[in-house]
Amino acid sequence: MTAEPVTILGSEMHMMDSQHTGRTYRITVSLPLGYSSAPDEDWPFHNTPPEWPVVYVLDGNWYAGMVTGIIRPMAWCGSTTDAIVVGIGYAEDKDPKEAFRESFTRRDFDLTPVRDEAVEKSMQAAHKRPVPNGDAGNFHKFIKDELIPFVEKTYRADPSRRILVGHSYGGLFALFGLFETPDLFDTLIIGSPTLSYGNRFTFQQEEAFAKAHRKLPAKVYLFVGEFEESQNDHTVTDTLRLAAILQDRKYEGFSLVKHVFADQNHCEVAAPGIQAGLKFALKS
Repeated sequence: MTAEPVTILGSEMHMMDSQHTGRTYRITVSLPLGYSSAPDEDWPFHNTPPEWPVVYVLDGNWYAGMVTGIIRPMAWCGSTTDAIVVGIGYAEDKDPKEAFRESFTRRDFDLTPVRDEAVEKSMQAAHKRPVPNGDAGNFHKFIKDELIPFVEKTYRADPSRRILVGHSYGGLFALFGLFETPDLFDTLIIGSPTLSYGNRFTFQQEEAFAKAHRKLPAKVYLFVGEFEESQNDHTVTDTLRLAAILQDRKYEGFSLVKHVFADQNHCEVAAPGIQAGLKFALKS
């Protein structure tokens, strides 16, 4: 019996070179199974829209397949809509362990807003390779100026329903982008953001934003796991503190849903949190 690689149905891959970062990204695009359907086809391919919401998934090597697998069956029952899923990730080595190490270390540069030398040294020692950080500004420009225009030119994408999914460092980056360009995404699904990073940079960024802005036109689903709190880990406290600050600001056009998932640690909470966030973002 010959083994063949497994693929995600209705999906394709692009390798994109970024002028802003100087790096190459593995962009996976999973289309709704009814993407090419006629309006009068039978369930579940009926009532298909002319344009589709687009869910942009950070750490796409890990989460793009999961997000696609969540969205499709949820949409079959009609309370949520299907969507185009765009996974933002990195080239994968044939060795699964090396593929993991590459994505795990490359994300540090793209998802962190400022350089943190202590984190850089720790990661380099742990993974026996250079692990630079602090280039979120250029990565954000790649998504805004290069990736989104490509997606919206190539596919039937609805520019008014852009959704961003980020967990951990991905959550940190999503918050960075929220305060850089508040209207870039309609909804942000933000899980367990690393708010301790860079001398608590996100709190500083939000405070500076609040001094200059009264509007924050975005919907945020913010989640964290109950077990992300210990003597050395204050992710729950930090996340709830940020939620309280954002709510107290009373930004115009802003809405926030926060959720602490019981009996979940940092790694476990990604799946239930993202599923709940997608339900929030893709309501019919």
